[in-house]
Amino acid sequence: QQVPFITNGAGSAIGLLKNSIGKTIVPIASPANMASLRPIYTQHADSLFQPMMYNSDNFFAEQTLLMAALKVKGVMNEKALIDALLSTDLKNLPQKPRWVDGSGLSRYNLFSPDDFVWILNKMKDEFGIERLKGILPTGGKGTLKGYYQKDSAFIFAKTGTLSGQLALSGFLITQKNRLILFSVLINNHQSNTSELRKLVEKFLSGIRNRY
Repeated sequence: QQVPFITNGAGSAIGLLKNSIGKTIVPIASPANMASLRPIYTQHADSLFQPMMYNSDNFFAEQTLLMAALKVKGVMNEKALIDALLSTDLKNLPQKPRWVDGSGLSRYNLFSPDDFVWILNKMKDEFGIERLKGILPTGGKGTLKGYYQKDSAFIFAKTGTLSGQLALSGFLITQKNRLILFSVLINNHQSNTSELRKLVEKFLSGIRNRY
C-alpha cells in the first residue's frame, strides 16, 4: 500500500532536516520590522571577481548575474537584468550587442571589439585602473599562464575561448608607459588555439615595444 506524503509547508522541511542531521531544529519567527533589516557585507566584491577572472569560472559568472538581477530587479532573472543594463549603463555601446547569458558560453552572444573597449574604458573611469589590475589576470597568471611571462606586469586581460573562437580583451602598458585598451576577437578559425594565442602575444608585444 502506498501512502501519500502530506506536506505541511516549512514544517515538513524542518522535520526532514531534523531526521537527516540528527539535531533539534528551533524555528525563529521573523521580526515585525523585517522590512527594515539590511544585509551586512563581510567580503569585498573583488574577492569574487578576482578568482572568477583568473579561473574563467563560468558558474561564478552565471550566479553573479543572477545575484545582481535579484538585487536590481528583485527577481533572479538574467534577461530582466540584461535588458535593464542595456537600456541604462550600457545604452551608449557603439554597436548594439546580443547578450543572452552570464558566462558567455552561448554562441548567441554577439559583442564587437568596439563594445569591449568601450566597456573597459567605462570600467577604468568608474573603478580606476589599479583596482582592475587586482582583478584581471596578468602574464603567467590565471588563464594567461604560459603567456606574456617576460616582463609580465604589462598586460591585464581576460581570455575567451570557444570552439573556433578566441578572444582577449584588456589593458596594455607600453614601454613608454602609455595605457592602451584593446580587444582581439578571432572567429571561425580551425587552427591550434595555443599557436593562435602565441601569435596574439607576439602582436600585442609588438604594440608594447612600438608605443
